[in-house]
Amino acid sequence: MKVAFVSISVFCHETEDRNKILSSLESFFSLDNAEVKDSVVQGHYGNRIEIIEYKMKGREAQNVFEKILNSLDKMDLILLASTLQSRTDKGKLHLRIDKQRFIEENKIFLRDGDDVIKLVISFKNFRNTDEIVEELKYLVSRDLRKDN
Repeated sequence: MKVAFVSISVFCHETEDRNKILSSLESFFSLDNAEVKDSVVQGHYGNRIEIIEYKMKGREAQNVFEKILNSLDKMDLILLASTLQSRTDKGKLHLRIDKQRFIEENKIFLRDGDDVIKLVISFKNFRNTDEIVEELKYLVSRDLRKDN
């Protein structure tokens, strides 16, 4: 499955250690060649929130996608397989991973909610979402079989 593009974005609140968050992301995903966009917004209560987005394409994007699939534990692979339809849209797979667990444990855990790292994976050469879902189901089921 060919990846065209990957985007990883994270919110860094002023109460968080920005360097710890970014170094965790950069070392886990090998983001040395990623394009980085940094912006600052004001939160609901006037707090400062920094939004950092990493973008990569080509081989780097493919490597990030493979790292994600290879890093998910069995329960998250099952969750991913059962929720693929709601996570795909217009040739893209949308994932959210638990930011705090990622930083503390250096592992990926799927999480729907707040305080997450958002990942968007865009695929090449797919005509519709159903094609992507079927291919992703195959990849996930293959990874599940590896554990047995």
